[in-house]
Amino acid sequence: MGNLPATRVRSAVIAGALVALAAALLTPGSANGQSTAGTFSTAELKTAREAVLEADVTGTAWNVDPATGKVLVSVDETVSPREIRHIRRTAGELAGALEFERIPGELETAAELRDTAEETGPFVKGGEYIYGIDTKASLGFNAAYNGQDYFITAGHCTNDVSRWYLDPSLTTYIGPTVASSYPGNDYGIVRYDNSTIPRPGTVRCGQNEIDITGSVEPRVGMPFSIAGYNCRAATVQAVNVTVNLADGIVHGLFRSNACAAPSDSGAASFTGNLALGLLSVGSASCTTSGITYWQPVNEVLTAYGLTLT
Repeated sequence: MGNLPATRVRSAVIAGALVALAAALLTPGSANGQSTAGTFSTAELKTAREAVLEADVTGTAWNVDPATGKVLVSVDETVSPREIRHIRRTAGELAGALEFERIPGELETAAELRDTAEETGPFVKGGEYIYGIDTKASLGFNAAYNGQDYFITAGHCTNDVSRWYLDPSLTTYIGPTVASSYPGNDYGIVRYDNSTIPRPGTVRCGQNEIDITGSVEPRVGMPFSIAGYNCRAATVQAVNVTVNLADGIVHGLFRSNACAAPSDSGAASFTGNLALGLLSVGSASCTTSGITYWQPVNEVLTAYGLTLT
């Protein structure tokens, strides 16, 4: 979804001494002089995750990292050394269970990153652009319930748009938003009310169409593709990630090493012929590097009893 300004106002410039301080704070084992040696139980890691949530610092994302046995806290370029200290203090005795990393850019919904060129397709399938008033997003997957056709996209888009169209001039009507869940989750459902529009059970991958035959849960190390006019490859880096954004907190996402642009909001990710997720959050545009966070599609299907078509 494009052209929505970021609502957070925060200084992104940290001069000399503060930069050095931030580097020290991000160094593993430097939590208030405490050692990070030792292992942490599942209960302790759960408590550490809850402490990061309680600290409530916008521009952070966190998950348990199986490789280190700690909670990995990703902080974007707007998070200050003071805020990192606040997170550590909130964790208290479990500050050593937190491992921090700095990620490029600013964590935002894909709606807030940058614009892309206008393109339209003859069919409404995964990876195609869809439009509302002042809005451009991507269709995720086509689905059905009790004989009625729907499509799934990002909830941070369906929150703001009640009527969706196939073209940027808003002349070919698709249908209305009938359900939306954001923040907390990031998915929305749109009903097809225009019977003349084909809605195949495929996703666009460049000039190719990929038939989607089912869905799968993300797992660390899983390779996948991002549907769209420029089909991109990515890998799942973490699962069950929580992200703290300016307009709310989203839980249960998975992280990847792919970039994003605003019109990618709601874009489909898939592995083989299996649906994987919907694009939710990015930290930098595709002109630089990027990290993206995705809403798993199985949660959406279960929530509304939908079947992929």
